[in-house]
Amino acid sequence: MPDFLLEIGTEEMPASFVAPAVRQLRALVAEALAEAKLAAAATEAWRTFATPRRMTLMIPGVQERQADEVREVRGPAAAAAYDAEGRPTKAAAGFSKSQGISPDALVRRRVDDKEYVFATVAVAGQPASAVLASALPRVLGSLSFPKMMRWGAGDVRFGRPVRWIVALLDAEIVSFSFAGVAACRDTYGHRLLGPGPHAIAEPRTYERTLIDAGRVIPDADARRASIAAKVERAARAAGGRARIDAGLLEEVTYLVETPTAFTGAFDPRHLALPADILTTVMAHHQRYFPVEDAAGDLLPGFVAVRNGDEGCLDAVREGNEWVLSARLADARFFYEEDRRGRLEDRLPKLDEIVFQRDLGSMAQKTERLVRLGAWLSATAGGADATAVTRAARLCKADLTTAVVSELPELQGIMGGLYAAAHGEGAAVAAAIREHYQPRGASDAPAPTRAGALLAIADRADTLAGCLAAGHAPSGSADPFGLRRAAVGLFETIRAYGLVISLHALIEAALASYREQGIEATTKEGAAAVLAFLRTRLRAWLLEREEDAGRRGSHDNVYAVLGEGDDDAVDAIRRLDALRAFRAAPAFAATYETLDRAARIVAADA
Repeated sequence: MPDFLLEIGTEEMPASFVAPAVRQLRALVAEALAEAKLAAAATEAWRTFATPRRMTLMIPGVQERQADEVREVRGPAAAAAYDAEGRPTKAAAGFSKSQGISPDALVRRRVDDKEYVFATVAVAGQPASAVLASALPRVLGSLSFPKMMRWGAGDVRFGRPVRWIVALLDAEIVSFSFAGVAACRDTYGHRLLGPGPHAIAEPRTYERTLIDAGRVIPDADARRASIAAKVERAARAAGGRARIDAGLLEEVTYLVETPTAFTGAFDPRHLALPADILTTVMAHHQRYFPVEDAAGDLLPGFVAVRNGDEGCLDAVREGNEWVLSARLADARFFYEEDRRGRLEDRLPKLDEIVFQRDLGSMAQKTERLVRLGAWLSATAGGADATAVTRAARLCKADLTTAVVSELPELQGIMGGLYAAAHGEGAAVAAAIREHYQPRGASDAPAPTRAGALLAIADRADTLAGCLAAGHAPSGSADPFGLRRAAVGLFETIRAYGLVISLHALIEAALASYREQGIEATTKEGAAAVLAFLRTRLRAWLLEREEDAGRRGSHDNVYAVLGEGDDDAVDAIRRLDALRAFRAAPAFAATYETLDRAARIVAADA
């Protein structure tokens, strides 16, 4: 059975586009093979390769051709196919001709008390190359990206312009075209070190050809490991150790094809800045890995990764140091300017920042958070209500600061720093800092209860307002991050075991909108909010179960939510109990008894 290779070569993709697109490609090709009834090796044996300029799928052992089939095709009713003397009519003749057989070969068969004629047709299987050539343009056209673009005179939309396609079935080229590019066997390597073209003799030589001739590490896992090792070595050589954030490492992996790590330095005076500012400028804006000492304190250095070899590395280092120096100088100026005033003095400026066009300003949102924070403190308890409401009053003030305007990733973090510097108290400063947590899938919920309650209030206000106003996510578009907000809400409720009615929480959030005279909150809107939360709760529970590899995930989750989904913590506890019961020896016998009883009752009814 031949091996199959498909590579789509493009202009450099944004780092966040690549891995999801490769997963899509794998799933879409699997669907296409299944639909075409072409067998292949188990998907666990499939390999993917991904760099900023290529998405590649390699499948070992694809069936050489489809199996021959014998199909039965139903034609017209027998009464219409034959006249009174039993002779074939024009209907029978037309149908048999369309199937390539003689009218005498038609057979009669009764279906649902009515007789029809059937044609038995032998269909020869097509070669895999022909099947793939037909299916692959549809597969590539089905790939989606966060932002699509068109180029040239064509109408094809893709993440970036397609420049080459390699499609091989062993040594045979699978002949098709997409976006005006014909599939061939020529791939391209690093733009400067091994541009190519480089001919791929057969799929099994692909990786080695790119490594040796193209000077590219096509395997993302191997490239990630290489980057981590090189960054650690470079940091040790600089007298420290690298802070390797998993998210930054993933991003850099998809920014380069041929990684080379090098160190750089900055003026030690910048160490007077808060560490969060330093690491954000280095990691988020420059994609540098900060360097720290054995105690975890930052050193005046960084490790960067270039897409190339060690040629002219001194000039590359000098350029990167110059850029970082300028950014840190700006950050220092903004930080010193911000510290001249208190957070509370900035609150009037929130009137000038729009939360959402239909939902008022950030100043109005702040007032709603104060009310909702007080409601949550009374409902859930366990936190200083004064600290929660004070933090709610100040938590958005840092949006008006120069540092956050320049470095939006620091919203909340800078508010916490400024609050602590202005004597607001540890609980208030921590809640302000934490109320955006969890910021992503890899982040933990707020570590303090006050921060957790403020985080819930912030998300509930956003979800209630945006959904009630009709701004629900559509497809892959979620401009207000509502799916992420819902997951953050559930994660925080779960982490603290908070017994909160989702219905009551949303009603409290919408009540604050009504008090402000914002009209986007009708009863229908409230129903839309709750429907969305129920859908997201189901998806969240399913994802947690499947990530843990638990059997019966769908049955368990649907059974639990069928008995109530207003209390997320209660739903989780019932899910845990059901899972444990299903693993017990008594479950099978109990299920059989109840199932038999249910069938008897249904039959009697």
